[in-house]
Amino acid sequence: MPPGQRRSLEGILESSFTGIYLRHASRTLSEVEIARAAFLGGEPVGLSMLKMLEGNAGYVYYIAVSAAHRRRGIGSVLLRDAVALFTSRGATEVYASVGEHNEESNALFRGHGFTKTNYLGVSRKYGVLKAMAMYRAMFVVPGEVLLVLDGPAITSFETEPSEKQP
Repeated sequence: MPPGQRRSLEGILESSFTGIYLRHASRTLSEVEIARAAFLGGEPVGLSMLKMLEGNAGYVYYIAVSAAHRRRGIGSVLLRDAVALFTSRGATEVYASVGEHNEESNALFRGHGFTKTNYLGVSRKYGVLKAMAMYRAMFVVPGEVLLVLDGPAITSFETEPSEKQP
């Protein structure tokens, strides 16, 4: 979604986040490289904010679904779309950071094959300096866990919509 049209997505953020997460999500929405949206009946009901990182890695900043439209598979559709977009651009892995106690986000990503990793795991793959740059771009904060979809999991990732669609 072009930056000039993203204001229509602010309501989704307001129903999904509070405090510092809302402020960060709003700022990220205006600045992020890629913003995608899910619509029902012409109304925006979900969004994803994405970025290609150095090398062949994608990063999911946020996936948010309006409160009134949750539990309908929209988050899964947005996640499948994100992975498909990243792999079409050459990504061999996709990262996401989620709140350690955010059960819904953890279930979404882990249910699609994402596994827990950390700075040490990233630095083993890329070296310390590149890992530091990636972490800075990802903006992983205390209380969040870093998840990754890579290797066989990304090549076998289901990007086609499942039976459960919004």
